[in-house]
Amino acid sequence: MQAKSLIAALFAVTTATSAFAQSAVPATTGQQLSREQVTAEYVRARNAGEIAPSEVDYPKTPATAASQVTREQVMAEFYAARKAGLIPQTEADFDVAQTAKHVVQ
Repeated sequence: MQAKSLIAALFAVTTATSAFAQSAVPATTGQQLSREQVTAEYVRARNAGEIAPSEVDYPKTPATAASQVTREQVMAEFYAARKAGLIPQTEADFDVAQTAKHVVQ
């Protein structure tokens, strides 16, 4: 069983590596580029603004919305739910069937 998994993993890595290797060559030329050509293309793209010069220029992650409830309100809601028996205290209280039904809906 482990041999099959290992072979499958090696096949996946080989396939992914060859796909990346093929995509690194520009589609317009069928020849291998020299170091000078690659450097010139990089400088051209950087000067044209096609390459971000630093991580500052990368897209920012969206800001999260501010919470509409206070920490005290969240804790009060938690304690009320726990007192009402809506939050399991131990593994014995945890109803797997009910949770699975809730997740599916």
